[in-house]
This record gives sequence, structure tokens and C-alpha cells, in this order.
Amino acid sequence: MSMKRWIFAVLIAVAAMAFPVAGKAQKIDNRKGVDPRVDYTALTKYGPWDDRNYALTQADLAWLAPNEAELKDPIPVFFRVYLRKSNPDLRGSDVLYPRSALQIFEQMYKGYLINGKIYRSVVVKDGRFQVIEEKGVAIEEAVDALSSDVRVTSPEGAAESAVKIHPLDANKVVAGSNGPGSGQKMHYSLNGGSTWTQAAALPQGGTCCDPTVDWSSDGAFAYSATLGNCGGRGCAVWFYRSGDGGLTWNGLETVTPGDPRREITKRGSDKEYLHVDKFGTSPFRDNLYLTWHDSNVLKFSRSTDFGNTWSAILTISASGQQGIGSDITTDKNGNIFYFWPAYNAKRIYVRKSTNGGTGFNAAVQAGITQDGYDFAIPAMETRRAFIYVAADADLTNGTYANSIYAAWTDTTAPESGTPANNHGRIQVAYSRDGGNTWTATTPHETADANTVDRFHPWLAVGPDGKVYVIYYDTRRDPTRVAVDIFYSVSSDGAQTWSVPARLTSVISPQIDTGFEWGDYNGLDTVGAQLIGIFTDNRSETGGSADSVDVYATGIPIP
Repeated sequence: MSMKRWIFAVLIAVAAMAFPVAGKAQKIDNRKGVDPRVDYTALTKYGPWDDRNYALTQADLAWLAPNEAELKDPIPVFFRVYLRKSNPDLRGSDVLYPRSALQIFEQMYKGYLINGKIYRSVVVKDGRFQVIEEKGVAIEEAVDALSSDVRVTSPEGAAESAVKIHPLDANKVVAGSNGPGSGQKMHYSLNGGSTWTQAAALPQGGTCCDPTVDWSSDGAFAYSATLGNCGGRGCAVWFYRSGDGGLTWNGLETVTPGDPRREITKRGSDKEYLHVDKFGTSPFRDNLYLTWHDSNVLKFSRSTDFGNTWSAILTISASGQQGIGSDITTDKNGNIFYFWPAYNAKRIYVRKSTNGGTGFNAAVQAGITQDGYDFAIPAMETRRAFIYVAADADLTNGTYANSIYAAWTDTTAPESGTPANNHGRIQVAYSRDGGNTWTATTPHETADANTVDRFHPWLAVGPDGKVYVIYYDTRRDPTRVAVDIFYSVSSDGAQTWSVPARLTSVISPQIDTGFEWGDYNGLDTVGAQLIGIFTDNRSETGGSADSVDVYATGIPIP
């Protein structure tokens, strides 16, 4: 190549970098729209084209303002309609969209959908927005948020579940469930929880129940624990590792060929739960912490080598502090907070470790309960609503960074022998001083305490520093028997709470079995993704309640 031609080529390349590729007018086919009365080609006068506009009807477009074309936000019409429907403050004819509207759109939808691909760039050309169709991403690759409740387990017959999202890739999610059938089953999703596949069986068999899952900080390993070898002398606690994102669970065989399982205890154990310290600058990053109880005495063990070996077992609860239903979380400094409900003392206790689990400080009272262990309500007359603790910490740099939170179920008054006279509520406690002092609040309405029951919560702190709590709620059934999953969110560190929002699309009726809705649910958050997981009795055949399954649902981050 001559010098002149080389210089000319360089100038062309520089120009290409300096000036973005021009957008082109998108080809819009009115025949793809759901409403023949709508001129879909005309919608580009309001915003960039997105194929999700094809789902709009004439009634949807009535939500737009008379001056909609003057609002130059680069968001498509379907999202404009969504914002106006969702927010009463945006229903005025002269109301501007928030400056964050584009960021909200990108967080929820990742970009503009055109012919099955997501595009992220847009320009204004001839007075109209036009999407730059370059570097498109297949929609399957772009999805990283579950938008509605989906069934996780099949066939029917599963309850009690746990869920964790890959810390670096919100498309990858693992979950565990009690059943279907006998034993603990594992599940994975590669599209943010929108669809699920049952994983290979936990190796060597003999599992029972009480699933718990987590990831290493880089997502190289997924972890799970279960109860196993259960019999007259109770159960053992077993641990497993996956090196392929939860598809198979024999990862420990890479270090001990033929031995894919670690047996933490031999017998007499119950209700184990797992936590991994994943904070980037924690001095104990990637330590694994495991909690359980032996005959209601709380126990603890840790692993510092990705689950290969485990420490000598520590006893956590002192005399008079027996309990069941514990959880562990860690803050930005790597401090461990070990929570449990002491049923005899009717207290929520927490013990803190500042040395990665080598030892723990004395127990501190984080809350007081009206009841100690479980209580009957109309929705849980047989299994009885279980009092357990779900905990998390604020790992952001926000106003309430390093705050510690714990949620639990309780009654509004001392337990009555008549289920209808008991009323379930949720309590959330927070600490701003490293667990020394605690303040409790109620994350839902209280005026309806005698007509609505809430129970079985799980708690997580989002990437925005907000505190999210899910729970069963009977408000849509005056008999207090059927439930939905609701959630509440706090923007001020659990001091005040939003009006609870319903997450499930179908109410879950009661099934008269010894298990009803099981003992607990789960919730996790990574990036813009929050996933709740829960037991659901909805009909799978269109009739009355006929199955018990595990479902997952997405929680929107505003």
C-alpha cells in the first residue's frame, strides 16, 4: 500500500471513530401489531422504535399526553405507557418524564428490541429517533431479570427453597428445593430465572431437605448444603460444590477423586444455612460459613478453602438460648453476624465475629418476640407459621452502608390456642453500630393486623442500598387462608417502608396437608436483579388447588 493510500485509510478510520454510525429508519410492519386500529409506524414520532410497541392497543395509547411528541426522552412508546400507568404523578397532560427514565428503561430492558436483538444506541435524524443497529445482542443473552412468577420445580410436590444469583452474571441462578419426590433437588437458570432446569442429582444420594445455596465471589463455584442420612437419630449436614454453574454437583472430586461430598456432621442436626463472604475488600473474602442446630443448640463451622475442608464445630447458643431457624451475614469489613430466634427466651439474638469465625463475641439481643417457635393461623393450622431469621448487610457506599438487617415472623400478641385468634406480622430490625444496638420496625400496614396475616419473610439489601422484604400475605382472602407473595421496600435503612406490592399473578390456595407452605422462602439480589423463591399451591390444571410447587418471581428495582 502506498503512503498516500495508507494515510487516507487512517483518516477514514479516525473519522469513523469520531462520528457515530448514523441510525436508519426502522422497518415497521403494522400487520405485527395486536390492534388494527393503531398506526404503529406513527409511533416513532414519540420515541425510538422498539418491537415491544407491537403489543400496544388503542386503549394503551390513550395514556399518552396530548403533548407527548414534545417530550424528547429517548424511550419507546411502550415504556412511556408503562411509566404513566405505573405512576399517578405522570398522568398529567403537562408532566415531564423523570431524568432517570432512560436509565430505568435500560436497566429493565437493556436496550431497544428490533428483530430479536437488543441495540443500545440511538440518534435523532430528521426530527425522529432512530436506533443504530450495530453490535446487536441476542435477546436471550440480554435478559437478566425475571419479570413475573414462574414455576421452578416439576413434577408437582416441592416446597422450601433457596436461591442465589451468580455474583458477576445475573443470567446464571441456582436454587434448591425440598422435592419434588424424596430428597433435595437442585435447579439452575441461564436466563435470569425466566426458565429453569433440574440439575443433576446431588451425588451419592441419601439427601433429605432444607436446601441452602451460594456462590464463590467470582462465580467459579456454586455451593449447596442439605440434610442427609436422616433417621431416628436425626440428620447429618452435607456440603457440595459445583464447578459448572450448578449443572452438576460433584466438583469436590477434583481435589478428592471419588469423594464429591463433605460430611460436616454425622447425625442429630437440623435447619442448616450457608453464607459466603463475597465483598471485594473483606479480609475474609470467600470464607464459607455454615449454621445449624443440634437438638436446638446452635452450631457453626467455616471453610477457608472453597469448601474442601471445614473447621472444628463451635457452639453458638448458651444455656437458655436454644433455637432453630438461624442465618448468617457479613459486612464490608468481613465481620460475621450470626442470628437465631431463641424460643424459650422469646428473643432474637445475634453474635458477632471479628476474626473470620475463629471466635464470637457474647450474644446481643436484636429483638423480642411475642411467640417463641411457631404458631397456628388459618393459613397454617397444621404446619404452623415458623419463626426464623433472615439477615443481610448493606455493602454499598450509600447513606446506610454497613447497616445490618434481620427479619422474622411474629404474632401481634401472645399465642392463642385458636388459630383464628392469632395474627402474623413481619418485623425488621436494623443496627447502625456494628450490631451493638437494634431498632425494630414493621414493613407493612398495621391497621389491618386483625384481618390480614403476614408470615415467612426473607430479606435482601439491593445494589441501591434499599432493603427488600418478601412475605406471604393473606389480604386478598377474607378467610385468611389463601396467600400471595408481597414485598415491601425501604429507602431509608428500614426506618420507613413503601406500600406493599403484590408479586404473584395467581393467589395460592391452602392445601390441607401436613406441609401446607413449608417453613421458609428465599430472596437474593445481584446488580439489577432480585429473585424471590417460594412455595406455591396454585392449580397447574386450571381447577382447584392440586399441587405444591416452588415458584420464583422477580422484584423490580425502581
